[in-house]
Amino acid sequence: MHTHKTLVVTSTNAQLYSDYAHRFTDTFPTHNLDLKVYSEDFELPIKTTHLHLQEQFVLRNSYRPVSSYKYDAVRFCYKPYSIAQALEDYTHRDYTRLLWIDSDSIFHKAIDEDWITKHLYKEDTVMSYAGRVNYYSETGILLFNLEHANTTQYINSVRNLYDNDLLYLLKEWHDSYVWDSVRVQYEAKGNRFYNVAQDVHNKVPGGHILAYLYGDTIDHMKGKRKQQGYSKEQQYNA
Repeated sequence: MHTHKTLVVTSTNAQLYSDYAHRFTDTFPTHNLDLKVYSEDFELPIKTTHLHLQEQFVLRNSYRPVSSYKYDAVRFCYKPYSIAQALEDYTHRDYTRLLWIDSDSIFHKAIDEDWITKHLYKEDTVMSYAGRVNYYSETGILLFNLEHANTTQYINSVRNLYDNDLLYLLKEWHDSYVWDSVRVQYEAKGNRFYNVAQDVHNKVPGGHILAYLYGDTIDHMKGKRKQQGYSKEQQYNA
């Protein structure tokens, strides 16, 4: 059986850590997996890697007015830049996979390499994601297969849209839309991606696909769920 070594990556800042992200690090199974937390302000009470790749993008574009989260490119640039920086900082250490999990998540059960392989991984694919019909994908959890020849190129293609402000040519500017847009281009060239939600999307009330798939193990408390401290959709977890 193939042995994997997965690097888990997330990002937060001092304010968000105080508000909710401390629950992520408090419950993460560090005895099972390596975790790297990125922060742009580097003031967390835990070991953190300083995130710097986004600085010029933020500096150039913070002036832009924001009418909706769909057009808040600065707010949603930290995930793709954290993933891109993790490639540079850590993937020389024999990691075979990179797992992104949003920091507004909490772990009810420990995950390990076997859990990742069972629930997220498919060989010969670039990335695993939770797709939604006629809507942008849920990207609170993304698994990148570092053994695929084109995974690094895919991540860097996403980064290029930010580095050169090309994402502003897209219909929407949040990271989920950007990941999807570049994924479609790579699929057109014959690259395979794994939609972990492909068989269950019609069963999911309210669209919180990750709660349906993994809610008994990981609660991604996106949006207003952060204030209530849980996702009510967890009840639908099979």
